[in-house]
Amino acid sequence: MSENSKTTSVQDQYAAVARSGLTNDSAAVRSIASAFGYSMEDLQSLPTQANMGVSCGNPLAMAGLREGDVVVDLGCGGGMDVFLAARKVGDTGKAIGIDMTPDMLDRARAGAQKCGLQNVEFYQSNIEKLPLPDDSVDCVVSNCVINLVDDKPAVFREILRVLKPGGRVAISDIALKQELPEAIKSSVEAYVGCISGAIMIDEYRQALMDAGFDAVTVTDTGADLNVYAEASASQCCGAAESCGDDASLHDGLAEVFGSFDVNSYAASVRVHAISPGGTAEPGSAVPRDNAVSQADAVTATGHSVVQVFDKAMCCSTGVCGPQVDPVLPKFAADLEWLKSQGHSVKRFNLSQDPAEYAQHDVVKQMLADDGVECLPLIIVDGRVVSRSEYPTRENLAMWTGTKLKPQLGLPVTEPGGCCSGESGCC
Repeated sequence: MSENSKTTSVQDQYAAVARSGLTNDSAAVRSIASAFGYSMEDLQSLPTQANMGVSCGNPLAMAGLREGDVVVDLGCGGGMDVFLAARKVGDTGKAIGIDMTPDMLDRARAGAQKCGLQNVEFYQSNIEKLPLPDDSVDCVVSNCVINLVDDKPAVFREILRVLKPGGRVAISDIALKQELPEAIKSSVEAYVGCISGAIMIDEYRQALMDAGFDAVTVTDTGADLNVYAEASASQCCGAAESCGDDASLHDGLAEVFGSFDVNSYAASVRVHAISPGGTAEPGSAVPRDNAVSQADAVTATGHSVVQVFDKAMCCSTGVCGPQVDPVLPKFAADLEWLKSQGHSVKRFNLSQDPAEYAQHDVVKQMLADDGVECLPLIIVDGRVVSRSEYPTRENLAMWTGTKLKPQLGLPVTEPGGCCSGESGCC
């Protein structure tokens, strides 16, 4: 299938969805959004036509949006994420939706009018060439769209172009754990259903890094992709005749998923990256969206300051008790290694250091927006470089400009710590 025929198939299929009876009024449609992280409060706040059950995650949960931000949603569809983002950025901010399908934009604009939103804009465009000026956007989000584009590197280059220095990328998408069976690769239904156009997880990460992004993470959320197949025509629309031609998207996925174990091959992934250039230099102002005190931004010796804001744990490293997450000892060793290279490492535990979270403007705001799911937060020299997962030593080295050396041994919890013995964590 040629690139043009793929684009035509995608546009035709999603135009049919936009003209259909798929709406947020359907319990099955809402169940898809709920399965991928949207709250009932989110869904109840939407105009009914905004949600059609075509998301694969909730990018706003990791976007860290604040009042005054300019946020762009690539492939906005009926405007679901645009409307939710508009609430977060407020009257001084702006939420912009980009989509190539006129019928989808008709839905989105009708929803904006119904809600009386003045801080939203919608544009028809392919996302490989955005109708936006350079350095004009604080955050780019996208929900299950980039997998549908053949030239993904072009999309990533465009995102980088429009982002301000230090701007954020928050994407929910489908990526592959292993190569798809040939029959699935050649399936039109699998392509428009966001499966056969997906790339490998490592390839996704590398493409963002090649485009020039910093702090790139691509994480498998573990969500069950079979939720799409469960939303058949009758489930989504009630009487099938009320759906028109739309239901072929969900019905087509049900047929495709019936032929192979989709969760073994594909994953809903959470993608986060940062546009370079936002790190504070000595004597300069720290970017607004990652503001910390200048005293914390860079040490007097030129070494980095690394701040780690953990979830609530029973001890300072979480390396205690009978059941230890294997990631934690490795991360603790990596922090010790950073210290040995002369960097300042400050690690905070939500259960033991709550005042640190309340006093740090960025952390406080991210917790208010996204809850504890944004933790752990890693901040290097005044810039948020990672969220929701512990980074590798390689990433820590890259962010601090440190040459890798052999790893130190794992830290040992001191006797008599809060979780010593066999009693487990407090």
